[in-house]
Amino acid sequence: DLCHPTTGCKAVDNIVPCNDKNACTEGDLCWNGSCQPGKPRVCSDGNACTDDTCDEDAGCTFPVNAKPCSDGNVCTVDDQCAGGACLPGGPKACSDGNACTTDACHYKSGCQYPWNTLPCDDGSVCTLGDVCASGACKAGAAVACNDGNLCTTDVCDAKSGCKATAATGACEDGNACTV
Repeated sequence: DLCHPTTGCKAVDNIVPCNDKNACTEGDLCWNGSCQPGKPRVCSDGNACTDDTCDEDAGCTFPVNAKPCSDGNVCTVDDQCAGGACLPGGPKACSDGNACTTDACHYKSGCQYPWNTLPCDDGSVCTLGDVCASGACKAGAAVACNDGNLCTTDVCDAKSGCKATAATGACEDGNACTV
């Protein structure tokens, strides 16, 4: 407001900071004789489990939500917000179906399958004591197929096991009186 000795009081518009009474704006300025809102206030608490909102009277508010989230552990799935915090979900399934690896999960790098040396089954009934090596099942010792009959040929079939088939040709019966 100005007062001139000859013309009297006069109001001149100015550009100064003011308050538009809205807590969701900042940097309000007088313009053309009234307080104009500034830019919107950025309300962010950096928490995925709260909604970043602004109330004209109260300003920034952060009500909790129940949205999906990430707890930062890749070994959990279906993490969920509750009470303003991200709660871990269930465990991530890490199974490669290989008995010769140990299924594991590292919280940062995820599923891992280091080799083990556990007993295993190579699928053949003709081996015993199969063990894991370098991530695969290695055959153990061969099953000895011997029915004690010199007139049979003894073999092992991987699926059905030892088999004896009739042999032909000369044999020794153990009796010195026979030819």
